[in-house]
Amino acid sequence: RFLVAGLILLAGPASFADDLVEGVNYKPLKPAQATSVAPGKVEVVEVFWYACGHCYLLEPKLEAWSRNGKPASAELVRLPATWNNMLKTHARVFYTMELLGKQNLNPEIWREINVKGNRLDTPAAIETFFTSRGVSKADFQKAFAGFAVDSKIMKAEDLNRRYKISGTPTVIVNGKYVTDVSMAGSEDKLFEVINALVARETSAR
Repeated sequence: RFLVAGLILLAGPASFADDLVEGVNYKPLKPAQATSVAPGKVEVVEVFWYACGHCYLLEPKLEAWSRNGKPASAELVRLPATWNNMLKTHARVFYTMELLGKQNLNPEIWREINVKGNRLDTPAAIETFFTSRGVSKADFQKAFAGFAVDSKIMKAEDLNRRYKISGTPTVIVNGKYVTDVSMAGSEDKLFEVINALVARETSAR
């Protein structure tokens, strides 16, 4: 084991995989869903909401896991939650950021909402955020209200329904298993559960 940003991560598959209890540490997703990653990869979807305090606290640990702790076969996919209009607005923020190629702003969006108290809940507030960080007004408006972002949100809504999402953060492993911090027992244990489920899926191929 090794330490990254205060989080104990696993260097490889651990005996913890043998201790996972279905219905306790994770639950099966029925029916299982198709994944969006390349063949041979195990998809790990994090369903999040920018204004979710638990998501905000998990974010640095998720980043550390993604950089240094995830198994080689795992691929992280972020999926915004969409069960009401506020969440859809923040999903639009996320996909606008991606479309503009401004992924470097992701940490700032988390801080803007959770630390600075700017909820980014109106088009005007969101436009001000992006334009104050070097995005032209025209580029922002084209992306924010465009077909590409609309399509991403529609797909996200469909996946949220298929995954039966009712809270955040929630993790879906390979379209088959659902887990979260509560089921895992702690934030640190969540990554052990994820790694163990990834190892299970990798060895099954």
